[in-house]
Amino acid sequence: MLYPKIKERENRFKLALRMGLPIFFFGVSFIIINISTIDFKSSFYIELLLLLAIMIYFFLYMIYVGFNENIIDPITNTFTRRYIYKILKKEINKQEYSIILISINNLHNINEKYGIKNGDLVLSKIVLFLDNFLSSKNIKKFPIGHLKGGDFLIGLKGNKDKYKDIFELFSLKVLNYKINNIELQIDISILDNNFSKNLDYMIDYLFQLQKLVKSSKTLLKDDEEQINPKSLEISIINAIKSNNFLLFSQNVYDKDNKIMFKDLSIRLKIEDKMIYQKSFMPVINRLGLSYEFDLILFDKIALKLSKNNDKYAFNISPTTLREPKFILHVKKLLFNYPNIVKRIIFLIYEKEYYYNVLYFKKVIQEIRDLGFFIAIDKFCGCYTSFLYFKKLEVDMVRFDSKYVKHLDLKVYRELLFGLQITIDKLKIKSWIKMIEDKQSYNKLKDINIDIFQGRYLDNLKEI
Repeated sequence: MLYPKIKERENRFKLALRMGLPIFFFGVSFIIINISTIDFKSSFYIELLLLLAIMIYFFLYMIYVGFNENIIDPITNTFTRRYIYKILKKEINKQEYSIILISINNLHNINEKYGIKNGDLVLSKIVLFLDNFLSSKNIKKFPIGHLKGGDFLIGLKGNKDKYKDIFELFSLKVLNYKINNIELQIDISILDNNFSKNLDYMIDYLFQLQKLVKSSKTLLKDDEEQINPKSLEISIINAIKSNNFLLFSQNVYDKDNKIMFKDLSIRLKIEDKMIYQKSFMPVINRLGLSYEFDLILFDKIALKLSKNNDKYAFNISPTTLREPKFILHVKKLLFNYPNIVKRIIFLIYEKEYYYNVLYFKKVIQEIRDLGFFIAIDKFCGCYTSFLYFKKLEVDMVRFDSKYVKHLDLKVYRELLFGLQITIDKLKIKSWIKMIEDKQSYNKLKDINIDIFQGRYLDNLKEI
């Protein structure tokens, strides 16, 4: 039986005791007091009615409390989010403790394709499968809670190294695991309270770790950029207030090996550690500071361009571009630095397709009319980039890095070749980064790619 189910029974028994014992002792006391008097007067019946009223009120109140103290999610028979939080917060501040995040990433697709009933079945079955697996490893009576959707949290005593191999094995076992012939896509990440004793920070980082897991194909990745999350938050806020981010650039080349522009990336230095953009951007988004960050970055780049003859490309959030105030800010910058026209390329990327694409198209065109270039980043890396390619008028597309990583595979070369023909016909420039060697560079030139970037051509430099 699942530990949450056992805990639920314990809670119900304790509730029954809380309901029964006070009534029992109160009733016994009442009888003893009144029997000792023997003479039943009218006051006896008044007291009896009062006792009955108090008992009924207390009984109903405890039933109401019982409903509010429900600790089990009815679908999965795991702890509710509120109760698992309560347990984990207590444990991570008491002893060395690990938290594991297990996510069924395709639950939404399962609900749409097979129905919500089958989606619920998947949730309950995977919990039982996990419980049986951990029981076979002598891990029993562990707290597990339903966080949201297809996400579950597990708490285990000890540090993450104690459980790394076990969950590596579990991740292999679920690769081909099906429920009613329904395929599952499951990601796992693990973290212990040496990282932080703040549960919210730990959960946020567990989701970030899952992204690293997908790229590294290993359950745990020793991240040299890991830093105390509270320190990271404070440093980010201070950096935004003081405009204290570091800019790095890498030259980008055309077919004739001439420098076209510089691609910019941002770093943050904390406690002698260099923090990369992929690590601090989720924190900026969670703090609701993405717009402020983009404006600071844009202003800093505009100031640099006013003092040199370079041309820069950098990533900017599409939500920033869609913010009505942003266009006003751009016009103000153009007034102060009129020479930045035709020297800035905005790289845009987002996972979710923006519903009002006509408005977005209008915004993009307005920005282009002001003298800026627009490039779609991670092109063909997700469906959103291709949808935007069809709907928006842009100047460039930068292919997802997987195309250069898998350039040895014929299917990727043929895809690039076919897409390049379409891009040429639309008079858009194609761009590929992360070129590491001469062989890849020559293959891309044969495909007729327009713009080239990577360590084979140039190293990253601070500016």
